[in-house]
Amino acid sequence: MPIIHQLDEFTINQIAAGEIIERSSSIVKELVENSIDAESSAITIEIQDGGIAFIRVTDNGIGMDSDDARLAFERHATSKILSADDLENIVSLGFRGEALASISSVTQMEMITRQRSEISGIKIINHGGSIISLEEIGCPEGTTIITRNLFYNAPARLKFLKSVRAETANISELVLKLILAHPEISIKYIVNGKTIYHSSGNGKIISSIISVYGKDIVDDMIRIEAIEGEMVIKGYIGKPSLSRTNRIHQSFFVNGRYIKSGLLSKCIQEACKDYIMINHFPWAVLHINLPANDVDVNVHPSKTEIKFRREQYIYDIILNIIKNKLERIRYIPSVNIRSESLPSISRPLSAEDDTKDLGIKASGEIPLKASKPKQIYIGEKKDTVEIGINKSDYDNNIDIFADSIPNIIGRIFSTYVIVECDDKIYLIDQHAAHERLIYEQLKSKALNREMASQELMPPLVLEMTHAEMVILQDNMELFSSLGFEIEHFGGSHFAIRSIPLPLAGMNIQAFFNEVLDKNSELSKDQDFLINQEAIIKKACKKAVKAHDSLSDEEIANLIKEIKNSNIPMTCPHGRPIAITVTQYELEKMFKRIQ
Repeated sequence: MPIIHQLDEFTINQIAAGEIIERSSSIVKELVENSIDAESSAITIEIQDGGIAFIRVTDNGIGMDSDDARLAFERHATSKILSADDLENIVSLGFRGEALASISSVTQMEMITRQRSEISGIKIINHGGSIISLEEIGCPEGTTIITRNLFYNAPARLKFLKSVRAETANISELVLKLILAHPEISIKYIVNGKTIYHSSGNGKIISSIISVYGKDIVDDMIRIEAIEGEMVIKGYIGKPSLSRTNRIHQSFFVNGRYIKSGLLSKCIQEACKDYIMINHFPWAVLHINLPANDVDVNVHPSKTEIKFRREQYIYDIILNIIKNKLERIRYIPSVNIRSESLPSISRPLSAEDDTKDLGIKASGEIPLKASKPKQIYIGEKKDTVEIGINKSDYDNNIDIFADSIPNIIGRIFSTYVIVECDDKIYLIDQHAAHERLIYEQLKSKALNREMASQELMPPLVLEMTHAEMVILQDNMELFSSLGFEIEHFGGSHFAIRSIPLPLAGMNIQAFFNEVLDKNSELSKDQDFLINQEAIIKKACKKAVKAHDSLSDEEIANLIKEIKNSNIPMTCPHGRPIAITVTQYELEKMFKRIQ
């Protein structure tokens, strides 16, 4: 019985403008999403010459009968929705019924399909949108679609395609997202006869991540998993070692659909800001499942842009989940000893394979240099990984300096403190550690409205626009609680008489311009008025510097504060406070063990 039908004109008018096939990746996206909607458990994607010459997508889904197969090439013919009412509860990836019609109009297409209940299938050849052949054929259950010669009948559009290398890279990035989006489906990706990706389809997000990023990345991830009402969040956040200078490695999926979301990107950036370097962005793979009516996917033809019905609610929930997870896990990097730094060793070596005044004097800073670190968790156990990885590799979790009393061995280069504890040696950057402690104290005072003020002589008089005046007047109490003394000076002028102490020495006019420009973010629940950069700079000035000579008592106080304070093990700029070398690593280096 046919299940595909053409939509009525009213419903068609409710749907956003149709997807235009701009490049070969558009074809792969539409065909694979159709395969996923067809309940496939295995999908194979093959391309040649960047998909321009050849694309084949094969699935083991439910297939189509001959009537549905013919109707599928008609515009706005779909099995996903019946009327405009269904647009409020879309659960499928596709729903517009335009994919095959759009693709076949600019390619030479061949489709072979068989329903699971049938003994034979049907083969349709469609060139340029016209069916030129239709015949019954023996074939496996599911659907195979082949496209050849993209834009063969539209040379003007063909010349706007990029190089074969660029088109291939674009498809590869798309397939990576599809694999991460659907760990329950085995996806095989072949380029010019060579298998690039092949996911297991075992339903585990970690398996999908390994299939595209490799096994080495597992040691640098933190699992996120929570249920809040009808919202389910699962996935992984990268440790600081995985942070990047752009957002290309942030992958967000809502109800199995890959999306681009400034809201979610901003959310994880805020959650991770204390743990990554400035101007870096967190690595993330996050799956969010919501009721269908909480999400509008009919915003843009690409369907990668969506709208959340409760944006602030979702933002707050995800922010709190990630922040709480990171606050429970403190970690420091471990030196990864390599043979290239040890001339006498012929093979690589690695770690176990499988503001209260502290009484510290303060004056330049030498940056910490080390080989690429391997992260070690502090406090909470790592998640068990089951895909061919030795679980013992991940059971090296310790509390900061364990429960033992740390033994201060000495100092090196008048910058780093050496501490021995159990079977580990810690190298602590005295400036980074002290800077973080001061920063946290200043930040806490700002959040608790206990910030000391400094009077300005003479007062700073600012002229504001009407919109800025409204913002300032509506939030005068908030400014006051943070250490500002501000009064109306007549007309559109305001006098700033006192400022929070951490802002002393800053360009206050520029600071206010920045604050008032963020009028849409102004809230009594937010602390951005006390500029984070200002607090960092203040902490830097007050912190002990490299080459400052510290007494044993001062070092002991510093280590005690680190041990007893629940602070991130990075300085406010994202550099590590400490690194560690295990006794095992040293004994391997000195060839005491093999």
